[in-house]
Amino acid sequence: MGRRRRHHSDDDDDALEMEWLKKRQKKSTSQDDDGDREDSNRSKEGPSKHQADDGASHNIPKESAAPATKKDVSNNDSDKIERQRLKKQLKKQRQKEKKAEAAKQADLARQNKEKEKLQLKKIQKDQVAKRNEKKKFNDSKKGNEFKSLRKGVKFLDLKVGNGPVVQHRKKIRVAYTLRAKNHTNGKIIDASKNFGFRLGKGEVIEGYDIGLEGMRVGGIRRLIVPKQAGYQNDDIGAGRGADLYFEIELLYVAP
Repeated sequence: MGRRRRHHSDDDDDALEMEWLKKRQKKSTSQDDDGDREDSNRSKEGPSKHQADDGASHNIPKESAAPATKKDVSNNDSDKIERQRLKKQLKKQRQKEKKAEAAKQADLARQNKEKEKLQLKKIQKDQVAKRNEKKKFNDSKKGNEFKSLRKGVKFLDLKVGNGPVVQHRKKIRVAYTLRAKNHTNGKIIDASKNFGFRLGKGEVIEGYDIGLEGMRVGGIRRLIVPKQAGYQNDDIGAGRGADLYFEIELLYVAP
């Protein structure tokens, strides 16, 4: 029994080997056919890319460069035109900035000139105002200057009356205020709203008689009476031998 089993096993192996050989031959034949078809197709299509490259490398010298095409020339012209355009644009921009700066400087100069004119006008106006003020002051000073009479008596008319003129030995009535040191804020020594006396009769101090000469009714006059026309060295409240400051309004002169 053992031999039959072994003989059967050898037959099977032989059969399998034959079948494998057939498959291998069939596969080899198929590959050869495919290779022939591929070579045929390549021959029809022409040389391969690699062969073409090799041929080109053998035909064209390595040192020579490819000639410029129309496209390259066009691109170079476009770049040149673009550069020129940008250059012109920058030039226009710079010119525009220069004009703007010049206009700005001109405007500043105009503003400064206007300021100078205004300052000059203000200075001139101030000068005119000062001159007018000075003139007014001088005029007022001239108008406020006291005039001198006998014995050092001085007078200044604040208001000129339009009534009768005082006369010697005629009875008159006045309203007066007597101050020390000045006519405005000095100490009041004496005052009356209705004081009557005869002018030139010695009823009052001599400075009164002298100071009222030529006065008209309705007038107001200021007098500065020194001691020699007043109370001499007596002190009546202003100090010994001091000047007396009267402000007198003439109310009435007897006919």
